[in-house]
Amino acid sequence: MNLDEKDWQSLEDRELALALKRGEAKAFEELVRRHQGRVYAVAYRLTGNREDALDVAQDSLIKAYQRIDAWQPTGSFLPWLLRLTTNQAIDFLRRRKRQRHEQLDETFIRDSEHAPIEPSIMDTDQRVRAQEIDERVRQALVVLSETQRTVFVLRHFEGLQLTEIANELGCTVGSVKVHLFRALKKLKKELGDLYEKNPGG
Repeated sequence: MNLDEKDWQSLEDRELALALKRGEAKAFEELVRRHQGRVYAVAYRLTGNREDALDVAQDSLIKAYQRIDAWQPTGSFLPWLLRLTTNQAIDFLRRRKRQRHEQLDETFIRDSEHAPIEPSIMDTDQRVRAQEIDERVRQALVVLSETQRTVFVLRHFEGLQLTEIANELGCTVGSVKVHLFRALKKLKKELGDLYEKNPGG
């Protein structure tokens, strides 16, 4: 397809994805330009680290290029790409969890239990607690199905409304609600110890 840059930018995602299936490298360049911000945002919400998010986003885009044949024209391209990104981030978190021990965090929290209660200490404890919860939630996402993870990430990390998520995934709002309810139920079970530590919140 012999198109200039402006013509590529005028195409819909579906047309670009179909062109990519045919081996059009320019189509991939336009898809990357169009969606790399969203891909990075999802990766960052899940990894919580700029460098890790960049790696995950890059790997996700490469996999999208390599696995474009797995995308079906009956579905929207962006939700497929975001699901791929979510899975890539989850795989990254699994590897990081195996490679890293949480002894430093546990030691810090244990030693802080008997420290003098001062405003500065309380602020630090609160920050550590928030980071711990954030990390645990990310790790717990592995128990969710692909669709549940995508719905949860789009709702709680991306801040999309239910109707927007339904449009992204090509399903009904009712279906989104069901996936979100099941995701929250699984996460509550997985993170039960956090609820016990902080029953009021």
